[in-house]
Amino acid sequence: MPDESSGSPTWGPPSYPGNVPPPPMPPPAPPSYPTAYPTAQSGGYPPPPRGKYGASGYSDGTPGGTLYAGWGTRLGGWLIDAVIFVVVQLIVGALLRRSNAMTWHFTTNMHNGTIHHNRVDFLVYLITLILAVIYSTVLIGGPRGQSVGMMAVGVRAVRDGAGAPAGHSKAFWRSLLEQVLRFTVIVWILDMLWPLWDGKNQTLHDKAVGTVVLRARNTG
Repeated sequence: MPDESSGSPTWGPPSYPGNVPPPPMPPPAPPSYPTAYPTAQSGGYPPPPRGKYGASGYSDGTPGGTLYAGWGTRLGGWLIDAVIFVVVQLIVGALLRRSNAMTWHFTTNMHNGTIHHNRVDFLVYLITLILAVIYSTVLIGGPRGQSVGMMAVGVRAVRDGAGAPAGHSKAFWRSLLEQVLRFTVIVWILDMLWPLWDGKNQTLHDKAVGTVVLRARNTG
């Protein structure tokens, strides 16, 4: 304030009546922090990626991260179904043992001079093949997506990338292609071994029709 006694202005802290000190300045407000953090459920962070390598290993990319069935598990289910159809083939052969339709007869000369008469019943193989295709079409094409062997080992066949049932059309072509590949022997062996190095554990007949085999339960 100006000093009136000297006639010249001076500056300084303001004076208060009765020499009362000025009130203290309020302390600075503390910095504010968020009271809550975003969670995966609230959408603050992106969900973990799904696909071949998920949090629990190989995944089909569907909600829940279902695991692809391993080669050993698939082989176990296939062997159970194979035993079933060995029995079916024996029954069909017994029923047609007196029939010569589609039968190839041949003889084998042994070293001791014995002659063996043999026959190959192509009709028996054809009927067994047809029954195998029907069996797979009905069961794997159904809502469960499982043959008897697949039920036993806890796996199921579904559409690749969707997790939906394969349906009877895909199940029919899948089974028919597998049966046809058996006549090539070498390609069929390659087809059966393909899941060992495939990212989705698919066989060639799986790839051809767009199906994958998943674990239906925890088989260890």
